[in-house]
Order: sequence, then C-alpha cells, then structure tokens
Amino acid sequence: MLEKTVGLVLSGGGIKSYVQIGVLKRLKEANIRIDGYAGTSMGSIIATFAALGQSPQQIEERLLRLEKEIVDRNLLNPSTTQVLPLLRREATGLIQPKQFIEIIQKELDDIGITHIKDVKVPLVIISVDLISGSLVIFTNRKKAFKKRPFEKVIDDFALVDALQASCAFPMVFDTMDYKGMQLVDGGVLMNLPVQPMRQIGFEKIFSISMENMTEYKETKKVSDIAKRIFDVTNSDMIRTSIALSDYNLNIYHKGIGIFSFKKGKEAIDLGYKKADEAFQEIEAFKLNLKRFRL
Repeated sequence: MLEKTVGLVLSGGGIKSYVQIGVLKRLKEANIRIDGYAGTSMGSIIATFAALGQSPQQIEERLLRLEKEIVDRNLLNPSTTQVLPLLRREATGLIQPKQFIEIIQKELDDIGITHIKDVKVPLVIISVDLISGSLVIFTNRKKAFKKRPFEKVIDDFALVDALQASCAFPMVFDTMDYKGMQLVDGGVLMNLPVQPMRQIGFEKIFSISMENMTEYKETKKVSDIAKRIFDVTNSDMIRTSIALSDYNLNIYHKGIGIFSFKKGKEAIDLGYKKADEAFQEIEAFKLNLKRFRL
C-alpha cells in the first residue's frame, strides 16, 4: 500500500515557539501521523527532536530544561563585557552561543544521534548565509532538491551545528562561520519553511505560525512605526508560506513573546488549548488525508 505523506512545518519565535509543542500533543491524541518535519530557529529544535522519535511529552521536558538552563545561566541577560564588544564592532551578537549549544548537545547525546544524515525521518532545518544572501537548507533528503539560485542544500553536517546556525538570532547570538558562509537565523528569509517540504514531495502539509493578525492602529511614534514595518515585511513572507500549506494553525498571544522566558509551560498549554479549539478543523484535515492513502 502506497501512502502519501504528511509534513509538519514549525516556525521560529523563541519562547513563542513552545506553543507548537502543545499542538504536537493534540495532534498525537488525534492520531495524525506525521512523516517529516521542517523548522526554523526554535522551531528547528522542536522539529529535530520530533524527527528523532521523541514524544510530545519528551519534547516538552527537553525544551523546558533548555528554558531553565537559559534562565539559570543568565544567557540572555547581557553584561557590560558582552555589550561593549558589540558596540565596538568586535562581535556579531550579544551572546556567544557556546553555552546554549552545550545544552542542546547534551540533549542530543542523550538520544544518541548527532548527524543529520543519521536521522531516519525527513528533516529540514533553515538558516541564511548573509554573505551570498542565500537560503541554506540543512536536510537528510538532499537528493530531493533541484539546484536553485540563492539556495544552498547541505546534508553533511552535525545536527547541533545546523541548529546553532538556524537559531543565530540577529544581534543576540553570534553568527556562525562555515566554509566561507556567515550563517544566521533562518527567519531572516523563511520563518515558516513550507516550500522546502514541497520540494521534498510531501502531499499534505500542516503548518503552525505565531503571527499577530490584529489590525494596526495609526501612530506617530517612530519605534512603533519601525516595528510595524518589520512585522509587515515578515508577515508577507509568512502569508506566502501559509498559502502553500494545506492547513495552518496560527497561535498568537500578546503576553508571550520571543524572550518571554519562564513562560514556556504557559506557551505549551496555550498551544494545546488552541489546537483543541480547532479540533473540528484538524479532524477535517485528518479525514482529507484518508483520500490520499492509496
């Protein structure tokens, strides 16, 4: 029996991304089988653990440990010694990612898989090369990709290095240098990587986003205008990806932001709640899958 496959695409967003763990829990309860994963930034970490066969509960435990380590080590509480080199242009971010990567590496070592080629389930991790302006796709399905301009596909890479490149949030984490590339957070070009999953050949794609869809209120405040310009630019990219999805679940809460550390569990619970509220739509997606199982 030939079965058409279902891909799950997870977006970046720091602690906001934790809502996706709650959605994973609800999808498991609905018996929706996921055959491959793609993710950007924090979404790439969640996608990687899922591709490694970790249950939603195990992913929750690992990501809450990650959050606690970041808080306990004050990784995102920059000191003067961190800020000054950035101001003097001696660094590309406030935080050197060494400690952050050590935490991720420890979790991967616990599972026992360290190279992207060794992951059995299709996996896509997104980064961006600032030098060429190219989208960088780390994947264990390189042969599925046709050569395209401004797109680099890499399969000979350690998982932890791919995750570091995808999570190199501009101005926060140092960028990552690799073979003449300066790698940065994939959200710069593709925060919701649906298109690479289409290239692999997934028939049905379920995506999760965390965009503020509320209407903009006119303001004269320069900082608010600048933020709105960023949001509009990013939202346009997200909408393009959403349009390529067969089903998208958008979850937004103004009280949970990228750096809302200590709100990880709250975000997970919110994701589960919103997925449960959308249960009829998710069931319709599931029923539609049956038409694609030959």
